[in-house]
Amino acid sequence: MNYNPILYIIILVAAFIFYRQVLTMYKPIKGKGIRIISTLFLLTPGYSLIMNPKASASSLEVAIAIVVGLIMSIPLIVTTDYERRIDGKIYVKKSMLFVILFVLLFALRWTVRGLLDMDSDTCMMLFFITACSYLLPWKLSSFYKFRKVYSSKSDTNNSHHITA
Repeated sequence: MNYNPILYIIILVAAFIFYRQVLTMYKPIKGKGIRIISTLFLLTPGYSLIMNPKASASSLEVAIAIVVGLIMSIPLIVTTDYERRIDGKIYVKKSMLFVILFVLLFALRWTVRGLLDMDSDTCMMLFFITACSYLLPWKLSSFYKFRKVYSSKSDTNNSHHITA
C-alpha cells in the first residue's frame, strides 16, 4: 500500500474535523456558523487527487463512490444537531452516537481502502470523492441546522421586546 503525503493530509483533515466537532459539544460556536462550512476548505489539497492524470476511474466507479458517500452522510446528518444552552450560546448537542459513527465511518473507509485491488492513485481519487460526498452534505446540513437555531434567537429576542 502506497502511503504518500496526501494520505497523511487526509488523515489530519479528518482528525481536525472530528476534533472541532467534539470540541463544539463543550465550547460554544462563535459567530454566525461560517466556521461550520469553512472546514470544507481543508479539502482543497485533496482536489489534486481528482486531477491526477495517473488516476483512472470509470464513470460507474465515480458514481458508486458518490452514492456511498451520500449514504455515509446520512448518519452524520441525523446525529448532528445544535442547541442553545442556558448561557444563550449555541453548542453542538452532545452525542456519543455521533462520535462512534464518525470513527466507524473513518475506520470503514480505511479498511475498504486496504481491501480494494486497484492502483493507489485511482483508489485515493475514489476515496477522496467518497469523503467529499459525505462531508459536503453533512457540513451544509449542519450549517442549515445551526442557522435555524441561530435565527430562533433573533425571533425570541424580538418577541421579548414587543410590548402591548
